Amino acid sequence: MSRHAWWAIVLGAGLGASAAQATLPPLPPSGWPIASIPLHGADVPLPQGAPDGPTVAADGPAEPAPFDAAARTVHDAGASASSAPPQQQPVLEGPPIPLPPPTRMNDPAARHAGDADDARRISLNLQGAALAAAFDALARFTGLNIIVGEQVRGTVTLRLNNVRWRDAFDTLLDTHGLAMSRRGNVIWVTPAAELAARERERFETHARAAELEPLASRTFALRYPRAADVQRLLAGATGQRLLSRRGAAAADPRMNLLFVTDLAPRIAQIAELIDAIDRASRQVRIEARIVEGEQGFSRNLGARVALRAHGRAPAADGAAAATDTRNALDLTARAIGGFDAATAGFTLFAAPLSRVLDIELSALEAQGRGQIVSRPRVVTADRVKAIVEQGSEVPYQAKVGNGVSGVQFRRATLKLEVEPQITPDGRVVLDLDVTKDSIGEPTAAGPAIHTKHVQTRVEVEDGGTVAIGGIYEQLRRDDVTHVPLLGRIPVLGALFRHRARSDQRNELVVFITPTVVGARCDPAVTSDADPAQTGPEADGAGSTRRPLCQ
Repeated sequence: MSRHAWWAIVLGAGLGASAAQATLPPLPPSGWPIASIPLHGADVPLPQGAPDGPTVAADGPAEPAPFDAAARTVHDAGASASSAPPQQQPVLEGPPIPLPPPTRMNDPAARHAGDADDARRISLNLQGAALAAAFDALARFTGLNIIVGEQVRGTVTLRLNNVRWRDAFDTLLDTHGLAMSRRGNVIWVTPAAELAARERERFETHARAAELEPLASRTFALRYPRAADVQRLLAGATGQRLLSRRGAAAADPRMNLLFVTDLAPRIAQIAELIDAIDRASRQVRIEARIVEGEQGFSRNLGARVALRAHGRAPAADGAAAATDTRNALDLTARAIGGFDAATAGFTLFAAPLSRVLDIELSALEAQGRGQIVSRPRVVTADRVKAIVEQGSEVPYQAKVGNGVSGVQFRRATLKLEVEPQITPDGRVVLDLDVTKDSIGEPTAAGPAIHTKHVQTRVEVEDGGTVAIGGIYEQLRRDDVTHVPLLGRIPVLGALFRHRARSDQRNELVVFITPTVVGARCDPAVTSDADPAQTGPEADGAGSTRRPLCQ
């Protein structure tokens, strides 16, 4: 082999080794310690047992691997990194939180006491100037400290003549897709996308911190609401969920206890909510008088009650020459529930007149002009519906299916639904729903049901009375009386028979008197009677109970 061939082989081997070494970084000499690499990230609390400090360091010096082993190590590390499943990022609780709109200088939140006068105006004439120079001119004019981010690049060409300085500032932001963030007297200007990314990163950091925060537990001893109802409220059965994604609540119906496990700040919020709803509700005693009488008896009743309230004796027929309507207010009703405006009406009696109402009703009943059909009494809590129903069920034929008919029942009742609401000044707002069903003419399937319905909302003073009238019923009677045997003789029997036809119109009036029953104020719960609480951070999750009364 010639000398030139040997030099060619040596040069080829050297170039190959150089190329191989150029593909990977040079390995450190043997015995050199591997330095720690700090990882800068969000300050997230670490779980118990995690190493203190976000650093990655080797346990000790390691011997350098041969060239092919080092390449294999790098390849295996890359393969394992690519094959490892991506780490699941914690998600925010509830629906996606929309980012707030970018702040502008004209917003109330961006206005500070030390700012320049809003009435000051500025004129700018910039031709191809840098954006940083434009904000520098505004900073010199207003005296504000403005920091322009590194990503704010580009030029601006504008001509503003005698405009407000806040409008000029916002114009620069809007035309170049910028946003501002203000802390005190310092304003940071950066692209809107970067500011939104920072806000999103802050939300995600908060979510990661919540995932690592330990849970606390607390037991609430409820006195007035049912524990199961409060549990459904916290779980979001009626709306927004109040528990966090990691929180849970359980109810014990026997002891009326509520067990809550959640983050300590969320338990503190739940404790405030329970303090607000765990109160004794005032009750309302509702007394109803359902009266039937001849047409016009309610008008005479109102005149008699008004006269008696002012110390004047009513006439024998209930009429009076003059009446004072300061305690009785007659309201003309609109057409509701199938009634005309002239047939349905409401009358409000003050509390003094309610006391003499029973006396006048008894007097009219003694005269035979009316009778008290029913007088139910019921006690219900504030904002809780009470139902009083009286009547019968009428059978009728109905098809069940496959051509088979069966007997079903339909109610023909007088139904009264009342939902009271106590106002702060002690008055009572009543949601009234009165239904009067009566049996009508017979049909092939069964008797018809005549329905009269009145629904209204009225405000009455404590102890006052509201009268719902105008529910009329037409009764037609055809009575025949005859002499036995002689009245049945053809032709001549008419001399011994008597036919009487009557057309009577009765009126149904419902008197409702609400009376507020005083609630007992419970003494404040002492610190020894506070509900049990366990778990870390639970000491600050409680709250002091106040006197529970409304």
